[in-house]
Amino acid sequence: MKTIHARISVLALCMALLLLAGCASTAKKTSRFYVLSPMAGIETAKQVVSAETGNISISIGPISLPKYLRKSQIVTRTGNNELHLAEFDRWAGKIEEDIGRVIAENLTNLLSTDKVLTYPAIGAIETDYRIEMGISMFEGRLGESVELIARWAIFDIQGENVKSITSTRITEPVQGTSYADMVAAQSRILGSLSRELADAIIQLPGK
Repeated sequence: MKTIHARISVLALCMALLLLAGCASTAKKTSRFYVLSPMAGIETAKQVVSAETGNISISIGPISLPKYLRKSQIVTRTGNNELHLAEFDRWAGKIEEDIGRVIAENLTNLLSTDKVLTYPAIGAIETDYRIEMGISMFEGRLGESVELIARWAIFDIQGENVKSITSTRITEPVQGTSYADMVAAQSRILGSLSRELADAIIQLPGK
């Protein structure tokens, strides 16, 4: 009987040690936080600016995304109908606000205007144009590619007349297998989208 009790005690002790080791391993794993980045100076060297764009003012937003993308965790696609939310790789802020910030910085450089505002700061200020955007896809597979599917419209100063409306689909390869590589690819996609927006603004009547 003593032998049985001793074996049970040893087994319980081993299980407790394994549990503690697992907890310690989990505790050591720290979260990493990411932000999207605007185009680098070399990327905006060939600007699409025209003589008139330096004085225009633009407001961006709100930008809408599906609920599954408005998570703090970074979302990756593991199958056609399956997603993965990273537990330890997260956005540093709200992704929709980060997207608006990056597009605003890109347009500021591409159009040489410092009058680009983002939601929610746009409410009390009147601008020449307002860009509204609905993003239906902005994720991808680690080590493969990311994809953006968006529909956007440019409104006039009154916000009533649509000056341009377009659907955009952009795919960008991920140059690596980490979440940092994926976020870098998403940033490049926003650079391509920003160029489309800048081109559309320049081609508006009177520009």
